[in-house]
Amino acid sequence: WLSSKGLLKCSQKRRHFMYKGITLLETLIVLFILSLTLAFALPKWQKNDPKYFLEKEQQRLYFFLRNIQARAENSSAIWFILANQDRANQRWCITAQVKSDHFCDCFQPQNCPKNLYAHFYYPYFEGKTMLLGPKLYPSEVAVKFNGARNTMETNCFMLQAEEHRTLFSFFNVGSIKLKSDQAASACTR
Repeated sequence: WLSSKGLLKCSQKRRHFMYKGITLLETLIVLFILSLTLAFALPKWQKNDPKYFLEKEQQRLYFFLRNIQARAENSSAIWFILANQDRANQRWCITAQVKSDHFCDCFQPQNCPKNLYAHFYYPYFEGKTMLLGPKLYPSEVAVKFNGARNTMETNCFMLQAEEHRTLFSFFNVGSIKLKSDQAASACTR
């Protein structure tokens, strides 16, 4: 029935058919190589994105402030939030402490008495973000959390990364609002 010519044609057709498509293994190898490339390239790309710096920093700072607000509520005491900056060295930090005549400096936390229960916030992206506001340490308290009444002093400050900004607004009813990409306001004076 089948001659040797018929077998030869059949084997040639099979060989021709095998080279036409891409195998599953080849597809998986290509996907693996692409995912490895993206895994290494994406973090390097994000390391230079000021909007990324601002978003991550504002999340961390917001959680810090909410944590301090909860501590104030639980202690029924008044807590101070002190914002400090060193513009010459592009540094800033925040101190949260129980109300006292002595203000703790977050740039020198070793000088802070233990009875003030001070908590310090340092930016994750130091030198990439800056804190701007009308009330800065040592002259003024940025915000006061009243734990007994769950209220706070109305105030604001601005977190900035290059041209991107987020406004942190504190309202006397105890709420903290974030507003992205805000232009210069009373908070930057």
